[in-house]
This record gives sequence, structure tokens and C-alpha cells, in this order.
Amino acid sequence: MAFAQQRILIIGGSNGMGLAAAQRLARAGAEVFIAGRSQARLDAARAQIDGRVATLVIDFTDAASLAGAAAQLGRLDHLVLAASSEAAWGPFAQTPADALRRALDNKLLGYWQALQVMLPILRRDGSVVMLSGAASRTAMPGTAGLAAVNGAITQMAQTLAKELAPLRVNVVSPGLVDTPAYDGMPADAKRGMFDNAARHLPAGRTGTSADIAAAIEYLLDNGFTTGALLDVDGGARMSL
Repeated sequence: MAFAQQRILIIGGSNGMGLAAAQRLARAGAEVFIAGRSQARLDAARAQIDGRVATLVIDFTDAASLAGAAAQLGRLDHLVLAASSEAAWGPFAQTPADALRRALDNKLLGYWQALQVMLPILRRDGSVVMLSGAASRTAMPGTAGLAAVNGAITQMAQTLAKELAPLRVNVVSPGLVDTPAYDGMPADAKRGMFDNAARHLPAGRTGTSADIAAAIEYLLDNGFTTGALLDVDGGARMSL
């Protein structure tokens, strides 16, 4: 039980990669707190997790919401930032600045603010894991907005790993992962997209939320790893 007696907050823990991380860490003995904006989604997620898990309704773009959660928590060993609900997709010429501004406000500034508020209750030699994305590591047309947001997160995390030491700060960069984010696509279109991507990946398949959860657990557990960017993308950065 590698995480016995440790308290871990996962912002964005109600679905996808955050939920998979919560399931894995709870099995490893952690006391897990999953946070998101919807109590109904948090309750549904909690029902899927075996172990010690509690829910917190948090809007991580709202400082007061975060401060209330920090007061309720009291102390943490680790923080996982996996939430995002806005993305700036599309060709550069057709992507309005407001779309990028919303994505920056939601994810980059959300992560910034969440860590600022939780920092006083984080164990001094604990850790933080942030999720970025493969668009920041590969030149894919139509993803300039994603690259801007996720690239900023990566650079921010590497600087914070030094500034906030001995607190460890690391980043997981997922590639194409089958999460609920794609559930709005027609089933045939989704299957075709994933099958086509798998044929071009060195790993021979696309990712699962469990793949990302394993990477998160590794970075939380390995006390000699900080300022790292862990690509979990099936080799996508080498295949384009």
C-alpha cells in the first residue's frame, strides 16, 4: 500500500483520466478526494472507486471555491490537476482569440490558481502532477491553441519544480486517449479516428485512461523525479 495514510486531491477526478487515477490511487491505499463542478458526476464517480474516497464540489477558476475546499481539507500530501472543460481547437486563421482566452482562463489559470490556493496545505516534500497534452510536443495543424495552453503548463511546471522545491512538480502529457471527451462523436467516426491513429503509432494502439493513471501514480510515488515531462502518447511525437 504505497500511499497508505496519504491524502491526495484530484481536481478533475469525476471522469476520464482523473477518475482512473483516483481508482488506482485508492487501491494503493491513499485517501483520495475527487473534485469537480458537478455533485451528480462526482457521486457517480465515487460509486466506481474501491477505497477511501470523498467528493468536493470545486470550481477551480473561482478562488473562493478553492479556498473553501482548502479549509475543509486541512492538509494534503499530493495534488493532481486533471481538469479542463475548454479547448481552442481548429485552424489558426479560424480560431478566434476569445476561444484561446477561454482555454487559458480555464486550464492554465485554473491550474495556477488551484496550486496557489492549495500550496499552504501541501506537504513540503509532497508533489503535484499536472496534465498537459501531446499538442504541445508535436506540430499538428489545427492545434495551435492547444499547443499554446499545454506548452505554457509544461514550462510553468518546470519552473515551479525549482522555485517550490522540495515540493516536486511534474507533468504528464497524454496522447490520443479514449475518454468521455470523445463520446459526442458518432460511433463510426470515433472508431475510424482511433483506428487510423493506432495504425500510425509505434505502440500500435491508442491510449486508455488507465495508461495515464499509471503515469500519474509513478510521478506521485517517485521521490527522485521532479521537473519532468512524461510523454504517454504511444510514440506520437515520433510518428508525425
